[in-house]
Amino acid sequence: MNDSDPLAADKQAVTDLVHRIFSTYQQFDPDRLNECDAPECTIWDLFEPELVQGGPEARKKFRQKDMSDSVKRGPLSIDIEPPVVDIWDDFAVARYYLNYEFQPPGALKGAVRITTVARRIDGEWKRVHHHEGAVPTGRPPLTAD
Repeated sequence: MNDSDPLAADKQAVTDLVHRIFSTYQQFDPDRLNECDAPECTIWDLFEPELVQGGPEARKKFRQKDMSDSVKRGPLSIDIEPPVVDIWDDFAVARYYLNYEFQPPGALKGAVRITTVARRIDGEWKRVHHHEGAVPTGRPPLTAD
């Protein structure tokens, strides 16, 4: 982060939130992960077709299945590229790439582009929306009609 940027501390706090979200996920600690979220947080997860919404109980149910599936798949490594963070008063948007790899027995790897929206609540940045999508590999070829 740029030290001459008056918003550098907030940008770093949002970047720290992003890293805490995934570090906590890798520790399979849904309670600590829930502490990263605002009560109304919604999630578009890479592997879940429906929007996760409905408050903490809906996220808890989603995370139980998501973390259980992850444990069954195998050890997970995550690499997050430095986020691009913008701040507007008590709202922030972080955009970043994440590379993941599951080891056997359910080996799988991929690249994800993510947008995390955060809001400052009582002086602390909390996630209010999280959107994951697979990184495209390019444009599909056009076919002649």
